[in-house]
Amino acid sequence: MGRFKHHIAKWNSLSLEGKLIFLKAAASLVLIKVGLTILPFATFRKIFHWLCKSKYTGETSQQSVDLTVWAVDTAANLLPLELLCLPRALATKYLLRKVPALTLEIGIEVNPAKQFEAHAWVEKNGSVIMGNWPESVLYQRIWVWK
Repeated sequence: MGRFKHHIAKWNSLSLEGKLIFLKAAASLVLIKVGLTILPFATFRKIFHWLCKSKYTGETSQQSVDLTVWAVDTAANLLPLELLCLPRALATKYLLRKVPALTLEIGIEVNPAKQFEAHAWVEKNGSVIMGNWPESVLYQRIWVWK
């Protein structure tokens, strides 16, 4: 019950812009999960690329970027779906599509002692903003989605 109260308190403290970003994050996550589930990946990728096209590239405040990342992570944790790194990274990329120098990266873990493990994350100007991982893990990039 305490966690629920925390989320209600956080929701109440959000500005109207923050509430809209959270609702957009939740809707984006659901639509992305459905798209990844029912469409062949090549088709999903083409549609997603088309949706992310934006002629406008301008500065988005760091506060807005941080709020969007928080909203995607929080919505992903609250929704009754399994929303791991790829849907989170895709939702972040979509919601911040007008931010220049934003890339969605996919990599594989470099550790011969473990089974194959992939991870998706989002970087802005070379810094991870969504999908951080422990320093003890090393991922080799295999795909960058600009």
